[in-house]
Amino acid sequence: MLMRLLGIALALGVLAPLRIAGQEDRMAVIVHLERRTELSIEEVAQIYLRRKRFWDDGTVIVPLNLPAQAPLRARFSELVLNQTEMRLAEYWNRRYFDGILPPATLASTEAVRRYVASDANAIGYVPMSEVDGSVRVVLHLESEGGAGPKEAHAAGASGGEGYP
Repeated sequence: MLMRLLGIALALGVLAPLRIAGQEDRMAVIVHLERRTELSIEEVAQIYLRRKRFWDDGTVIVPLNLPAQAPLRARFSELVLNQTEMRLAEYWNRRYFDGILPPATLASTEAVRRYVASDANAIGYVPMSEVDGSVRVVLHLESEGGAGPKEAHAAGASGGEGYP
């Protein structure tokens, strides 16, 4: 009996990370339920670089980030902004002198989801598995085998001129 339980625990320990890794490759850019806008990957990049600062209705956009050490943030930065965290840190150091601050940072994806659900001006990103009925998905992001973004290629994001 003990060996059987140990075998099951071992199998779950080996298989669970595979399931989670696949889910974490899928990410959603989310907004408040009342926000009826559609966004391209380029527009999301402009929002997170603080180059697009207002929604179409004139209200201020509140972009939300995860902590710098969060793997999901690194993947978001690569997929949407086509940049590493080091390059983005350099970008924000330059922008600081123009009076432009980086997006606010929240401690967890749950905090991001809850904030977006409560503030009609907020935008954030979370794993697809954490999306619920309290927010609306405006962009789906997925890595191709963990190597690169499907939607970013389809939307034509190149990270070229104008990006940090």
